[in-house]
Amino acid sequence: MNIFFYHQQNPSKDINQGGVSYNKLYVEHMLANIAFTSKRFPKSKIFFINDQCHAFPKNLSENVTLIDLNKIKNPSLKLVRHFNFLKNYFHIDENSRRLGNYCAIPLTLSFFERWFYIYNVLTSCGIENFVGLDSDCILLEDMSSHDYKKIGINHPPSQEDCWPNSLTCSTANLNKFLDFICFFYEGVQKQKNKEKYINSFFDKPRTAVCDMALWYLFKKQNPDLFVNNLTIDPDNGVHDWGLGHDATPFTTMSAQKYNPQGALQTVDIKQIFYTEDGVCFKKKDTKELIKIISLHFSPGTLKFDMIPFIDEYEKIYSFKSE
Repeated sequence: MNIFFYHQQNPSKDINQGGVSYNKLYVEHMLANIAFTSKRFPKSKIFFINDQCHAFPKNLSENVTLIDLNKIKNPSLKLVRHFNFLKNYFHIDENSRRLGNYCAIPLTLSFFERWFYIYNVLTSCGIENFVGLDSDCILLEDMSSHDYKKIGINHPPSQEDCWPNSLTCSTANLNKFLDFICFFYEGVQKQKNKEKYINSFFDKPRTAVCDMALWYLFKKQNPDLFVNNLTIDPDNGVHDWGLGHDATPFTTMSAQKYNPQGALQTVDIKQIFYTEDGVCFKKKDTKELIKIISLHFSPGTLKFDMIPFIDEYEKIYSFKSE
């Protein structure tokens, strides 16, 4: 497998959640995830694109390649398509406008731009397919057998978003997605009422638009490019789109966690069961165990549970590498 992680430091230098230095802790857990992935899949090539290369160990693992985002961000390396996207991009986020959170614009824009940078690395390295993981998403099972001619992505129930926290995709199809988002924003710029135009593609008005919404529209307009929803994959395993999101189908437990805004909340998170066959969720209705293929530690400070989970996993399974 060719596995890609992407990390760009949040524009805010000091995000505190309950006295916790968010960025520092996030990096610690992210590096633990990358180290886990390199050991779990030693035959895979892992690419870590980030803007803090100077702060990370140079020898994470033999199969991990550090790629300096600051270097590939060089304007001379941007292709015309990328420049056209930046020229036409239109930011819509009612919450950030109301709160005066101007950091939301570069942050949301970075969600789109990561796919341009990942594509540049894919093409420069001659890579035909890849698994893209959010830095708070842990891959537990091998995805080598996936049909990479088809895009695998999570489409949560009752949402007009696709969550690419665990994305399986070919380089050719990522290229099509980049063409799609450029074409979409070219259309936006031609409109007098841009927000009305954007909302015309969805069933209800959007309070915000990021790459998840465009993945949804791309899937809606190109269904033949996608496999069935990765939320439940063909082998009856689950790519979890969020440990604390939509726990309704599975048994849960209560936990106190800080949400992304820094407020302490009691939330229901999915229970994790360690079995001989691997890590599982349990369905509420049938009590059937469903194998977890990837586990997304979201939202908020759930991502700070990654290291304890990795320690428990390695202890129980004596770390079985593929």
